[in-house]
Amino acid sequence: MKQFALIGLSSFVCRIIEELGDFNCDILLIDKDPEAVELYKDRVTRAFVADVLNEEAINQLIPADIDAVVMDPGDRIEVSILVTNYLKKMGVKNIFVRAETTEHGEILNLVGADHVIYPNREAAKRIAPMLLTSRLANYLPIGNGLVIAEVKAPEELLGRNLIEADLRRVRKLNVIAVRNEEKGEELKFQHAEYRIKEGDILLLAGREEDVHSFTGSGLSVDGGRSLKDFYRKMFR
Repeated sequence: MKQFALIGLSSFVCRIIEELGDFNCDILLIDKDPEAVELYKDRVTRAFVADVLNEEAINQLIPADIDAVVMDPGDRIEVSILVTNYLKKMGVKNIFVRAETTEHGEILNLVGADHVIYPNREAAKRIAPMLLTSRLANYLPIGNGLVIAEVKAPEELLGRNLIEADLRRVRKLNVIAVRNEEKGEELKFQHAEYRIKEGDILLLAGREEDVHSFTGSGLSVDGGRSLKDFYRKMFR
């Protein structure tokens, strides 16, 4: 059974608890607020009230061979840095920490964090493109300039099958699945002869600039606007 430690009962960590609740795993929860721990103790395997700034407490409560630790002590930046260092010295191999700023994240990386998470930034990256065009129904950056996106089928593709649309060659985009919004359908894998209909949503994978070009968001490379410049302004 997988074993995880969660440090700090922020809204981010609470959501992690909810998501892990559907899986068979051993969850260890640590927070210094007794009332918060009391609220969540029945949703985890074990819950402890402890001051994580106490290195001895960390060593006693968290086994070094734990599968992963997720930490978010809120705006207490110094806590996340010190505890990350404690965990690294123990030999914990998978340390996830939420960062407040880019600078905070850089320090966390230096002291041993394996994964630095920026929830607000990631949420904004998903939402901003959807604000710029009504064609995007969903948008998920997956790293290295690649995205998965749900895109409303444009009028010029209606009636064509997936072979005729040839989005892989024409737009450098791969069609993963299709759903029809008007019929309330869920995403389904479709054969190459499937004909695109009114109300279809295409689940596409490709480079972010190709998705933006296809949806007309104004962020395509040919549109004269740099994606990097756009995100740099948004998240500086």
